[in-house]
Amino acid sequence: MLKFKESESDAKSLALHYAKEMSDELLEEFINSKVKINSNEMAASLTESFWEMTDLAIKDNEEQKVIEGITDIEFWMHKLFNKFSGYMLINGFEEVWESTSSKIRAN
Repeated sequence: MLKFKESESDAKSLALHYAKEMSDELLEEFINSKVKINSNEMAASLTESFWEMTDLAIKDNEEQKVIEGITDIEFWMHKLFNKFSGYMLINGFEEVWESTSSKIRAN
């Protein structure tokens, strides 16, 4: 399961904000450490959700929005990228992460 350190609480808050905005229950459960990725399909779905969340964050950052008291959205999104990609690598879903990410970013 995805785990956040106390020092990463802003990253978690930001991710939860976007999961709720997207009405993405799986993403929300993953961020809250309530679900473990157990299939390539689940890994692909969460990868897609990550990039959707990133697109929303880019827009909010460009508009200089403050989300959950967080002003440095870009910094925390970099942290989330490392959390998500690291989780995928450690848990055997690196290929799914890479291929799904490549397809999404190519569009």
